[in-house]
Amino acid sequence: MKPVTLYKPASIAEATQILSHHGPEAAVYAGGTDLLIRLKNRLNAAPKYIVDIKEIGDLKFIRETPEGGLAIGATTTIAEVEQSELVKRKYPLLVETFKRISSPELRNQSTIAGDIMQEVWCQYLRGNYPCWRNGGYLCYGAIGDNSYYHSVMGGRLCFAVYHGDAAIGLEALIPGDVMVDGRVQSHVLHSDEILTEVVIPPPRAGSVGTFQKIRPRGVWDFAMASVALNLHIDNGAIGDARVIFGGIAVAPYREHAVEAFLKGKRLDGELPQQAAARALANAAPLKYNEHKVETARGALASGLAALA
Repeated sequence: MKPVTLYKPASIAEATQILSHHGPEAAVYAGGTDLLIRLKNRLNAAPKYIVDIKEIGDLKFIRETPEGGLAIGATTTIAEVEQSELVKRKYPLLVETFKRISSPELRNQSTIAGDIMQEVWCQYLRGNYPCWRNGGYLCYGAIGDNSYYHSVMGGRLCFAVYHGDAAIGLEALIPGDVMVDGRVQSHVLHSDEILTEVVIPPPRAGSVGTFQKIRPRGVWDFAMASVALNLHIDNGAIGDARVIFGGIAVAPYREHAVEAFLKGKRLDGELPQQAAARALANAAPLKYNEHKVETARGALASGLAALA
């Protein structure tokens, strides 16, 4: 393993101060399911300084917000969210999504912030998984599954910086590959910033949703393609829709064309197939990943049919 210096701060302020001092050479350690792999393999991307935030009590909680939404602390594990009675009662789609993340072992270890913030590792095995670009190339994305839920629900993420706090929407947080502090990463947070909590808005009356994930095995595997759906039904018709694809790009891919097509229509008959046929019209798959387009479309059709 690559040698490192370990810090164990007692507060968020102390953690951000350490990160600010060491800059890009430091990294936050919570669940460690991604970070430890980089350290063990002595990758150049592995940090020299580790800031362990697991013992900061202000980062571990699940609670209802004054507005009736949900706030989840950054170091809360996926399993803790999945097993929360509050989450089961108010956000069953979140539980459904979390049950499909990796394996039980990793869900016990992985934190909600870490699953959102993990780096995307594009797979170049035999050229099968080229990186996504603005032109629409598809990629085997490793962004955490819970990102798609928060994106489809319009959640926001709060983070701490050395001189204060801020908040950002998930789509703005994970735009795809960007240059930050001299390195390419999938999110826009700087090296001295810590994600502190995830806030989900209150459930909307008349909303229904589902999460579909296609993968070779029932555990461990990343999605070949996935889709998170959230529909608002008004007098039997779809009043509003959010459609977020996963596993096909380096960021959650929102399908605005399908959302516009669904609005005003009744969720029955051939609508799932018609919507799927309109999805990913601008995708430009390469030789070995054409199947991702049809897999994603099939996941969308299955999700809509499940909600019908």
